[in-house]
Order: sequence, then structure tokens, then C-alpha cells
Amino acid sequence: MAEPASSATDATPELSPALDRVGLSGEFRRKGRVHIRNALTPRSAERLHRCLAKETKWSVTFNKGGDFLDVAYATLEERSQLALSAMRRASSEFQYVFDNHRLSRDGEPYPDPAHCLARIVEFLNSPHVLGFLRDVTGLQAIAWADAQATLYRPGDFLTLHDDLTGGHKRLAAYVLNMTPNWRAEWGGVLQFLDESGHIDEGYVPVFNALNLFRVPMLHSVSQVAIFGGLRYSVTGWFHAR
Repeated sequence: MAEPASSATDATPELSPALDRVGLSGEFRRKGRVHIRNALTPRSAERLHRCLAKETKWSVTFNKGGDFLDVAYATLEERSQLALSAMRRASSEFQYVFDNHRLSRDGEPYPDPAHCLARIVEFLNSPHVLGFLRDVTGLQAIAWADAQATLYRPGDFLTLHDDLTGGHKRLAAYVLNMTPNWRAEWGGVLQFLDESGHIDEGYVPVFNALNLFRVPMLHSVSQVAIFGGLRYSVTGWFHAR
């Protein structure tokens, strides 16, 4: 159950002023991806985590082939059954299961302007942030961002894909990690594969880290261990017009 949202006056995310745009840009251009630690100021990162952990209503999201489904208010038993069905399908096809909360599909404002989640959408689509993204990625056509809040619970996962489907003109994907004290053995690792099918690199969901990568790029999120924790993030894509 989500707690009532606090006043939005203290909920606006802020990019850290210490970010090295030149260094980050060099890494992105070499590899097509970059892991940015301490992306937000400490105070705004803590506020965003509190918003996700205490003030967000979650639905379970999964797919059946080309059908992408969100189920709100699922009981624990219902969610367990949906997750087990997704695991069976995952052995032979693209599949995912985790909790989500849609923030913006087409760059439009969040429906409740007083909620802290509205500040996240405004932040991602602000000239300052879009300018930062263009500088780091070199993708000058970046014009707007969609967004969803995500919560991976023990057993949740996202199998291998490249983000090419889904409409719009996706240029770069992002994951803003908001889970304190995550351990690598808990899973939930953003993994990138090389041409031989080996894991080329993996990003553990470090608190207040922003992952950016070019579309298309093969990647997955490893299954969260049964003994793992709750993995919070804000994810989506930066698009051209």
C-alpha cells in the first residue's frame, strides 16, 4: 500500500554538479554505454528512493508473446501464478515479469501534478537533462523521454532483447537505479552480451547510478535471487521527434 505523497516542493531530482561530461562522453562513444555513479545530488536521490518505496502504487507487468500486460491490485497468490507462468515461457521466448508504475508514455506530464512522480517526468524532459544526455551520448536528436518506475522482486527478470521494438524513435535507453545497499549475488544485474554470446559487461544496480546505452544493444536483467531484495529504478528511453 502506497503512503500519501509528500509535498512536491522537496521532490525535484537534481543532477550532480560534479559529473564529468567529457569523460562520460568518451566512454559512451567507445562502448555505446556508460555507468554513471552518483548521478543525482544525495538529497534528491534519497527523496526519489523514498517516493518509489513509500509513495508509489505498483502493478505487475509481463508479456505473453506480443501482448504486454499490466495487472493492478494482484494478490500475492495471483502474482505468484503470473510469475511462474512467465518463468515457463522464458525458457523458449522473450519474457519479463516485474512491478511497474507508468509515468509517461509519450513525454506527457504525469497525471497528478502534485505527486513527487510528476517531478521525475519534468526532470527527465527538462532542457538541462536533455542537454546533458546529448553531450554524453553525442546523439543530438534526443528530444524527449518516456518513463516508468520499476520494482523487481525476488524471482523477477527480463530476458535478452535489443529494444528495437515498441514504436517511436528510440535512441538511448536509461536505468536510474534507486536501491540502497544492493549486493551483486542478489542478481538484478543489467547484462550486455558480446558477439559470442558471453557476458561482456554487467552493471549491478548501485544506488543513485544512471545507466545509459545506445539502441539497439543486446541486454537482459538477470533474475533477482529468491534471497535478494527489492530493486527500485526509473527506466525508459530517450527518443528523437
